[in-house]
Amino acid sequence: METLLRRRPLMAGAAMMLAAGAAHAQTFPSHTIRLVVGFSPGGGTDALARAFADKLRDNLGQTVIVDNKPGAGSNLAHEFVAKQPPDGYTLLIGSNTTMLFPFLVSRLGYDPNTAFTPIGFIAKQDSVLVGSGKAPYADLKAIMQAARSAPGAVQYGTAGVATPMHLAAEQFGLVNNLKLTHVPFRGTGPMVSDLLGGHLELGVSSLTSVQQYFADGRLKPYAMATAARSPMAPDVPTFRELGAGDVEGTIAYSLIAPAGVPAAIVKRLNDALNASVATPQAREDLSKRGFDAMGGTAEELGQWLARQSAIWGPVLQAAGVKPE
Repeated sequence: METLLRRRPLMAGAAMMLAAGAAHAQTFPSHTIRLVVGFSPGGGTDALARAFADKLRDNLGQTVIVDNKPGAGSNLAHEFVAKQPPDGYTLLIGSNTTMLFPFLVSRLGYDPNTAFTPIGFIAKQDSVLVGSGKAPYADLKAIMQAARSAPGAVQYGTAGVATPMHLAAEQFGLVNNLKLTHVPFRGTGPMVSDLLGGHLELGVSSLTSVQQYFADGRLKPYAMATAARSPMAPDVPTFRELGAGDVEGTIAYSLIAPAGVPAAIVKRLNDALNASVATPQAREDLSKRGFDAMGGTAEELGQWLARQSAIWGPVLQAAGVKPE
């Protein structure tokens, strides 16, 4: 009896907390939501965030502002969001890199395995290996021959270390026993500028950022880092079609929040996310910007995030990437 009496206050307290959480969820959102982006304004992730924020605002009935916090390949933004209250009012645009920071940062201020609440997938982009108009390689076979003839001499640029584009290039090298030299840039924009200027011969980029330069020959596409050809560039073959194995460079953008967001608020946000990408108009708008709408459940995103370290950790280690 004494044990039961001691438990009653605890049970009552838990019930009150659940009731308070449910009441909070019913009024959510009651003020402005902040959507954090780990890159500077003007880039691809920022463009997606701003388009998505407009649609999220309409579906939540509340103001959604984009807050750019660039630095350390978006790690600064991840750490900032990880330390915010789990009330659903601070959200983050995540990507494939979210779970890989332990391989990159020696003193990480959070654990990505426990620091975030998955909300859902927003959209994805395809990646492509491209060359400067002045690049000496006629096709992918010529690049591979050059890499075998002089290991390490063939250089390629990406938007940064551990980006999906970097991982795809390293996977290409591993699968084909090639030694390539990575030249990381601070974002896709500077890399594309160097490609256009002829200062860089090869790069792996989101298709959206480079496709406009294919028609006039300023850049030439070699291979899509996707399982199948992109409907946006149906004439560009995949690595697999060209006999170079499975190379995966799809960039998946997601919506995540600090750990501990109540389930009812997660559902509210997930419902709004799916509504924001589900309509034909929304899908067409994202497609014009170079993104394929996704959507889905919070559970699907959580399962996908949990697999990323096991898939890409060995690739980073084989590439000699160490925490700094």
